Amino acid sequence: MKNFIIFFLIVMIICFATPNLFLKDIMAIESFDISTISFFELPEILKNKLGNNLDQSIGGGDSIYDNMQIEVNKLENKDKIKLLLKEENKVIELNFDDYIKGVLIGEMPVDYELEALKAQALVARSYSLYKLENSSSIHENADMCDDINCCQCYKTKEYAFASWDDEEELEKWLKVEEAVNATNNQYIAYEGEVIAAFFHANSAGNTEDVKFVWGGDEIPYLKSVISFENDFDQETKAFNKDDFEKLICEKNNNYDYENDVIKVVNNTPSGRVEAIQFGDVIIKATELRKLLGLKSTNFKFDKRENEIEFTTIGYGHGVGMSQVGANQMALDGKSYEEIIKHYYTDVEILKAEMIAEKNRVVYNGFHKKVKGRIYEINTCF
Repeated sequence: MKNFIIFFLIVMIICFATPNLFLKDIMAIESFDISTISFFELPEILKNKLGNNLDQSIGGGDSIYDNMQIEVNKLENKDKIKLLLKEENKVIELNFDDYIKGVLIGEMPVDYELEALKAQALVARSYSLYKLENSSSIHENADMCDDINCCQCYKTKEYAFASWDDEEELEKWLKVEEAVNATNNQYIAYEGEVIAAFFHANSAGNTEDVKFVWGGDEIPYLKSVISFENDFDQETKAFNKDDFEKLICEKNNNYDYENDVIKVVNNTPSGRVEAIQFGDVIIKATELRKLLGLKSTNFKFDKRENEIEFTTIGYGHGVGMSQVGANQMALDGKSYEEIIKHYYTDVEILKAEMIAEKNRVVYNGFHKKVKGRIYEINTCF
């Protein structure tokens, strides 16, 4: 019995001591950028840093890194975002979830249904993550800004409470928190990658295919879909002859209101105008919308002797989720997951599998790529 105990202790010492020989070296790895490193590339990178130690086997011929998890030590402020307040020309730092709450207040009426607010929170988080990954250099000292025409509209809790009735403010704030917390760590993905989750106010029946708005290659998850909306914007905007002529001359120097023909060249499948002709110049409807300050490219016009009227339906570029449509779907009993999967074609809702342990987070293969900026990499066996 005594010999057995001694043998057992020796085996235990070998089992615990052997991995530590490798861990000692691994823990000494310097921090490096892994934002674009595939999960399956990490072993090779670690191998280059540690020499051949990582090729040694632990029983059964399995290499040490075959079943490893990636442990990411949280760096300071990793869960925070730097936000540029454009009007004040000031950068503030805040918790990422608090930022999403501020976007929710700024972008969607809190009176909307809870499932619509959840969908908007998920869209805001996904859009933010996409911007952080793909447009991190737009703002020199900030990750995002509060300009709706650049990033997303952001409003503070104090702003919200000042805007809401006193008897409703707590209830509304709790609703915002519930929407954000219910979608915590979730993001919208297409083929495993976070999507450019564009959204707009309302689309008057059909959303728009992204290629007709910004051109370029088709994006498979940003297709035109039916939008169930019982209420949408309708606006008529009039221009006198002289003012209109000056505006169009910015695109066609020779434009003559009285003599030049105005006609729609073609429409997109969703019914919006794609291009319109003024005299001998064709202008994209998206450019005309910006030039005239129209609410959408879904318009008709009525040209008279001294005035021209444009009547638009819908509000926004029309790409991605319609907020009014999302609220209508929620009123019809649809969940936020159903809303998201209706407006974004063939997507899935994923959750970053993060296990909090004291001051660290363990990522179990965040859609095959470890997301983030600069992390210190260790290994767990």
